[in-house]
Amino acid sequence: MKFSKLSWIFVVCAGAVLFGMIAVGNARAQEMTYKEYEMKLAGYEKRTADTKKAIAECSQTNDQLSQEISSLNAQIASTREDLYTLVGSDEQGITEFFDESEQIEAQLMGLMSLSEDALFARRREVQDIEEVLEGLKAQKIALLPDAQDKIKNIEQLIEKVRAILPVKRLVKYTVLRGDSLWRIAKKRDIYDNPYMWPRIYVENRSRIKDPDLIYPNWILNVPFGVDLNQHLVIQGQHLSSIATMVFRDASKWHKIYQANKSQILDPNLIFPAQVLDTPIN
Repeated sequence: MKFSKLSWIFVVCAGAVLFGMIAVGNARAQEMTYKEYEMKLAGYEKRTADTKKAIAECSQTNDQLSQEISSLNAQIASTREDLYTLVGSDEQGITEFFDESEQIEAQLMGLMSLSEDALFARRREVQDIEEVLEGLKAQKIALLPDAQDKIKNIEQLIEKVRAILPVKRLVKYTVLRGDSLWRIAKKRDIYDNPYMWPRIYVENRSRIKDPDLIYPNWILNVPFGVDLNQHLVIQGQHLSSIATMVFRDASKWHKIYQANKSQILDPNLIFPAQVLDTPIN
């Protein structure tokens, strides 16, 4: 089929119109994409500006907080120095106080875990701990609230250990040639203290008529420990020191004196190895 000249003209014109329509469409599409770009760019610029403003505000707030923290640190340092002056110590002294307190707590917890026989063999540690505790309480550091809590906890642990501490028991001892009550009491596995010989004498008075005369092969009862609410006098003690240990008050010595008048003739004169009643009420 052959196209006429007019048909060719029509085809060319139609193509031109179609091409023009496509070109206009593309231009409009490009125009819409550019507007969207401008809108997104404006949004980014606004968010950037807002972020910079927020960063500036945070920086200002951070500077203010840094100044406040510096001021608080200075106040804390000043308060700490005042505290050290008040308790007459320094940071190292306070640290050592609490370290020693924690060691005592650990020692008492260890004693509580022992068997009855093992605890009885280490019964003197309780008295040693009480003496150390008195030394801690005498320090000004003990006035600190945390220190008072430590001391209170230690006192409660001592009470628990005292509650399970085996009371008086008797051990059989066979007298050897050359023995005396003094020498027996001095033995390391007995009292390790010769001045405690009267205790052996008192426990065996039914057999020992003269404390200077004992004989080989005699079997003596050697007492260890005391009953609850009793105190075994050791060398150097007096009623006031015992009252301090038992009642935390030296002025209550008269209570011990009143409870033991039958064996204390002079309140200023007590002897090692005496077993004194220490009434709580």
